[in-house]
Amino acid sequence: MTSLINLRYSDLSFDEMMQNWESCFLGYQKEYKQLIYRFPNVTFELKKFSQFVTDKILIDKCTIFDFCLCRAMNQYLILKDRNKFFALETFRATLFCTAMEELKNIAVIDSCGDKWIAEEKIPFQNWLDAQPQRNIELQSFKLILVVSYEKKIA
Repeated sequence: MTSLINLRYSDLSFDEMMQNWESCFLGYQKEYKQLIYRFPNVTFELKKFSQFVTDKILIDKCTIFDFCLCRAMNQYLILKDRNKFFALETFRATLFCTAMEELKNIAVIDSCGDKWIAEEKIPFQNWLDAQPQRNIELQSFKLILVVSYEKKIA
């Protein structure tokens, strides 16, 4: 069964995205605070990750950011009592790998025919900001989301 992928216009900052995640997924708050206390650089990494996936891409009505962060936290919680550094590395890997797996074969196309494809590892926010009309198209539901695109081989 495949997930339902969708786009929405949102203008949340990273801090607002984190506040939203913390308020929606209360069970992770204590452990997340401890993770940040032990490894403060995780905040910077999450900020970069938030630009890659944004809160504009939804999976089954959940932002891809929230979805990936929950998966990463689950892996961290499973491993943290055995080895905190291995748990941190697993957290990082799960965050990115979950995004890449969920966004595999997904393309977002603007009115000029330019595509954003996660496999190219260009942050979605950077792609949107590169052409000002893309944010307008997102806001007016004119960006096209294509599932199972075929990548051209040159």
